[in-house]
Amino acid sequence: MRINQLGRVGISAICFLLVPILALAGSPTEWVRASVADMKNSLAEHAPGQSFSQEEMMEISRFVGDRFDFPEMARLSLGRHWKKRSPEERKEFVQLFRNLLQQSHFMKMTSKAGSEQRLVEERIEGERAVVHAMVVEDDTEIPVDYHLIRNNGHWKIFDLGVDGIRLSHVYRTQFNKVISRGSYDDLVKRMQIKLQEVTFEARAER
Repeated sequence: MRINQLGRVGISAICFLLVPILALAGSPTEWVRASVADMKNSLAEHAPGQSFSQEEMMEISRFVGDRFDFPEMARLSLGRHWKKRSPEERKEFVQLFRNLLQQSHFMKMTSKAGSEQRLVEERIEGERAVVHAMVVEDDTEIPVDYHLIRNNGHWKIFDLGVDGIRLSHVYRTQFNKVISRGSYDDLVKRMQIKLQEVTFEARAER
């Protein structure tokens, strides 16, 4: 069974959200494994199919903020256009990118809370690492790669891959297309509109 690119990327993002809460890391695999267990325990009392309360969503948002390197994710996703942006534009883009990811992918996790993960292996290169996992989704095994970076002793995710498709590549293709056909300002406007839409949808579901 095939899943479209954004669907697979969404699964990878959601799968890690069955994760966060560990501070200092030993091996990258230990960090992911312990985080998965902690987040599953946190979600254990949440009724399946029910919307998250505002307090739960705020807590999830905090977890995500602690575990993802959004500036690096935004830089990779914007690609060659990142160098052309001023410090103020970069700061604005990172925040917009973060808010959009959190609202569009990271909050849609109730139906995925029972997904199983099998951590296969890790590869460490200096301050970066990749943890390879297999996630069981609808009786299908999906390979998921967690791309991590270590900063001051802490591991953080700076990219996600599903079945060989990396989140940064998907967004970079989309962003580059919008900018090439219009401008960087057009991209920002589209992202702002999309954020308003998904925020409205999230509030309507409560």
